[in-house]
Amino acid sequence: MDTTVNSSTRKFFLMPIPPTPNGRLHLGHIAGPYLRMDMLCRYLRGQGYHVRVVSAVDGFDSYVLWKGVQEARPPEEVCRDYHAQIARDLASLDIEVDDFLDLVRGPYALSHADNARRAVETLVASGCTETIIEKVLFSRATGRYLAGAWLTGLCPQCEAPAAGYFCEACGAHFRPESMQRPNARMGDADLEWREMENVFLRVPDEAELVRRLRSAGAPENFISVVLRSLARERGLVRLTAPGDWGVAWPSDRWGNPRVLFEAGWEYGLTCGERYAEMEGREGHPMAPGSDVTSVVSFGIDNAVLLLAGTVSVMNALPEHQPFDHVLTNYFYNLQGSKFSTSRLHVIWAADIADMTPASSDAVRLFLARESPEEQTTNFDVGNFIRFVNDDLAGTLQARIDAAWETLAQGPQRERRIPDSAAERFETMSRTFDRAFRLEAVSVRDACAVLLKWIGGRGTDPGSPDEAYGWLKGLAYFSVPVMPRLAAQLWHALGHEGMPLRRDVLRASTPDAQGKHGASFAPLSLESLSPCLPASLSPDRLASHA
Repeated sequence: MDTTVNSSTRKFFLMPIPPTPNGRLHLGHIAGPYLRMDMLCRYLRGQGYHVRVVSAVDGFDSYVLWKGVQEARPPEEVCRDYHAQIARDLASLDIEVDDFLDLVRGPYALSHADNARRAVETLVASGCTETIIEKVLFSRATGRYLAGAWLTGLCPQCEAPAAGYFCEACGAHFRPESMQRPNARMGDADLEWREMENVFLRVPDEAELVRRLRSAGAPENFISVVLRSLARERGLVRLTAPGDWGVAWPSDRWGNPRVLFEAGWEYGLTCGERYAEMEGREGHPMAPGSDVTSVVSFGIDNAVLLLAGTVSVMNALPEHQPFDHVLTNYFYNLQGSKFSTSRLHVIWAADIADMTPASSDAVRLFLARESPEEQTTNFDVGNFIRFVNDDLAGTLQARIDAAWETLAQGPQRERRIPDSAAERFETMSRTFDRAFRLEAVSVRDACAVLLKWIGGRGTDPGSPDEAYGWLKGLAYFSVPVMPRLAAQLWHALGHEGMPLRRDVLRASTPDAQGKHGASFAPLSLESLSPCLPASLSPDRLASHA
C-alpha cells in the first residue's frame, strides 16, 4: 500500500487503544498512544484530509471488577465514572476524539456485543479455531476464577512479577496455568485447579502475519514479542476466557462460564461501525477495498493482543481486514520509575493542566520531544521546569513578542512570506512530512523540526516580512503538538479556522496592533506541587536536585 499522504480526498479512521476505566489517565498513558495519535490527526487535518478519531473504554477488562471490589461499588458504575474522568483527562491536554464510547452500558453496547459474538461465530464456523482444555485456579470460597486481574505471580518467560495474561516487563502473553508461583490477588481461599474449555484462533500462516505487521509499521522488537508468544502457544490466539464479566459466550461442557477475550479487534469492529455511521453509512472503514486508511495506536504491553490477536482475527474475517498502520510505543516513566496508580506515583493529566501554571501546549511539547516511540523514556520534573522556563517562557516567548513588535513598527497591511522564508519553510516542511510517514510516524522528529524553526536561524528579526513569515511557519509547525499556540497565532495573522498547509504561503493581514499576551508562564516546584504525588513532593525533589 502507498503510505505517502498525497491526495486531498483521502479519508482516515484513527483508533487510539481503548483505556481501561479503572482509573484516570496519567502522563505515562498520554505520552504513548493518545498524544501520538492526536498529533497524527492534527497533522493530517492540517494537510486538508478528512480524519475521524473514534475510541472507547475497555470496560470489560477484569481490572474494572477489581476496582469495583476496592471501591465497594458495581463495575457498571466504576466504568461510567472513570469513562467520564478519562474523557476529562484527554480534553485537558487537548487530545480530541470525535466519539468516545462506553460499550458496557452506552448506546452502542448491544451492537458491540452482537458484533463481537458474530465475529467469533464466523471464525468457529470457518474451521479456523481450536477448543483447548486448559487449567484455571478456582476459589470455592468466592466462586471466582483466578484469571486476569485476580491472578498474580511470575512471568513464565522472564520471571518478572506479572499479573493476568501478560507480562509488562517482556511483553509475553501466556495462559493462567503457565504463571509461576500463582497467587490470588484478593486472597481468595479454598483453591483448586479446574479444567475448562476455551476457544482459540489458529494463525494459519505466520509468514503472512509477519509480512502484514511489517507493512503496517510494527517495529521488529514488537514482532519478536509476537513470534515468541505464538511459538509458546503453538500458533494459537485466545478468543474466550473464564468468567462472566464481558460479552457472554456459551458455557463449556462442564458449565464453566465464558466471555469473549477482549483483544482490540472487537473495538475495531464497533468503532469502525460508528465511523461509518458518522460518515452517512458509507461502509465499514476496515472492509476489504475500503478507501479509508485505518490506524491504531498502542503500547508494548498490548503488542500480542493488537498485533497477533487483532491482525489475525480481522484477517480471518471475510468482511474485514486489519488496520492499515500501527503506532507503537514503549513505557514512559516518572522520575526514573514506572508510573504506578497503586503506589500513587502518578501525575494525572487534568491535574497538571488545570491545577498548575503549566499550559497544555507546554506539557504536550515536552512529552512529544521525548516520546517513548523507540525506547522507554522518562518524565523528570526538574527537566520539565527548566524546559518550560528556558525554552518556552524564555526563548520562545521572547521571540514571539519580538516578532509582533517588529510587525507593529510597520504599516498594518496585507503581507506575504518573503521568498527567503518561503524557501526555508518548504525545506523544513519536507522533513516535517517525513516525520508523519504513516509507516514510521515519529513525533520526536516532528518536534525537532518545530524547535529548529523556533531557533529562527537565517531570519532577520528586524524585517516585518521576515517576522510575519516566521510567525506563519511557527503556527503551522505547532499545529500537531501545540494546538492552542497554533490557533492563536493563525487567527492573529489574519486567517480563520486551523492552520492548513495550503494557506501558509497565502497572503493575509496580521493584527499587529492587537494584544498578544504571554502564552507560557514560568514554573517552579511550588507551582507544580498541586499535581505532584507525595513521592515527588517539592521538598524531596529539591533534596535530590
